[in-house]
Amino acid sequence: MSEAQATLEKDVVRPKIELRAYEIWVREGCPKGHDLEHWLRAEAEIVGEGAEPEATDEVADSAKKKK
Repeated sequence: MSEAQATLEKDVVRPKIELRAYEIWVREGCPKGHDLEHWLRAEAEIVGEGAEPEATDEVADSAKKKK
């Protein structure tokens, strides 16, 4: 894989991980201090296992508003 392809893949995957980590955080009641745990779980789901859970419209809208 070329460097350009790797960069493009990273640019596509990172927002998916961010959204999934946010979904996990919301589902767990928005606890403080678990951001790394949520990120790693989301990364494992998106990258490690190749699974890409679908975001609910409500959570996706909330994530967009936070940016």
